[in-house]
Amino acid sequence: MSITTPAPPRLMNTASPDPEHHDQLQDLLDGLLRDTAASYGVVFGTHGLHLLRSGGLDQVGAESVTAVMTNVLLLSRGVGKLTDKGEAETIVVRYSSGALVLAPVGGSFGLGLLTDDVEKLGQIAYAIARFTTRAAHLLPADILGSVKVGALSPFRW
Repeated sequence: MSITTPAPPRLMNTASPDPEHHDQLQDLLDGLLRDTAASYGVVFGTHGLHLLRSGGLDQVGAESVTAVMTNVLLLSRGVGKLTDKGEAETIVVRYSSGALVLAPVGGSFGLGLLTDDVEKLGQIAYAIARFTTRAAHLLPADILGSVKVGALSPFRW
């Protein structure tokens, strides 16, 4: 069962994709969850704003995991810059019974999936790469200009 994000009202830490792209992005995220059998997934801005969710996650949960995922993604980018290793491609945090898989989507967005099936991490990474290719051009170009400055993190990469 998939819980999709309807065209959401603007909340303090939520952003909205362009209305013309919202359904397409949501379909891509829902398809990614079906293809990977992930428990849930979120698309978020690297400034900390939640954009889309799918799977067994309500709005408050999506905003909470977005905060954590944003920090993990920014931390990996910071280490990449400090060590001259380049951009993070896929970040996997393995747990005793599952994994969190993160990936940047363009320069300003990230994708996070929580899965119970760590045996299929290679397939999940491939599915994420396909998602990022298909979704990057549908994401808002200037999300930072459309939100209140007070809601943003002062850190920019």
